Amino acid sequence: MSTIKVYEDKAGGVYLTRDDGPIWFVGPVAPDMEGNFEDDAQGWHEGGWEPNEVDGQEIVDSPDGLEHIATWTPEEGVQIERRQSGDVVAGAGGQAYLGIDED
Repeated sequence: MSTIKVYEDKAGGVYLTRDDGPIWFVGPVAPDMEGNFEDDAQGWHEGGWEPNEVDGQEIVDSPDGLEHIATWTPEEGVQIERRQSGDVVAGAGGQAYLGIDED
């Protein structure tokens, strides 16, 4: 079973990791990426897509400064991370990538 996690930095850039693999900087969320997390995660799980340097993604050394904003698994789909208050953890960039708007 694959577990794909998405993280966000303070500038709204998004990052992906699968299982215990490396953390990939996917980029700042451009209009063509809005709402793509579930499709990207499923594609990575099924082997039809993966982050790669040719497409502009890059591996980062550390998750320091990143917020875990959501997880995808084939069994449960997307699970959005929420603070104790019930607010989503994701900022504007992360919400755009997740395809939600809760501000």
